[in-house]
Amino acid sequence: MRNADFRNLQAALLQAGIAPRHVQRLVLELREHHADIIDAELAAGRDRKSAEQIASVELGDPAEIVAAMQAYPELLSWERRYPRLAIIIYPLSCLALLPAVPVFIGVAHAPQVARWSVSLLFAGLVTASMLLLLPLSILLT
Repeated sequence: MRNADFRNLQAALLQAGIAPRHVQRLVLELREHHADIIDAELAAGRDRKSAEQIASVELGDPAEIVAAMQAYPELLSWERRYPRLAIIIYPLSCLALLPAVPVFIGVAHAPQVARWSVSLLFAGLVTASMLLLLPLSILLT
C-alpha cells in the first residue's frame, strides 16, 4: 500500500463509523507491518517494487479491513453506537458553548479588539467634550 492507500483506508474507516483513536492505531500498525514485510522481502533479495506488491497482497484489501473492523461494535465511535443520544448531546453542547464564542473570538483577535476599544474610547471622549463645550460656548457668547 502506498501512503495514498493508507489515507484512503483511514478515510473509509472514519466514514464507516470507527472511532478515530482505533483508526489511528490500526493505520499506524498496518504501516509498520507493511514496512516490516518490505524489509523482509528486500532482505530475501527481492527488488523494491515486487516487495511492495507482496506487502500489499499480504495486508489484504482495504474494503475487507473496513468490513472486519465494522464487525466489532465496540470499535465504533459513540455517535454510531448511540445515535439518538448524539442527536441530543451535540445541539445542547453547541447551545451551551454559544455564549463563549465572543470570548474565543476576542482572544483570537485581541489586537484588533484593543484597537477598536481605544478608537471607541477616543471617539466617546471627543463626543463628550464637544457636548460639554457646546453649552459653554452658547453661554459665553
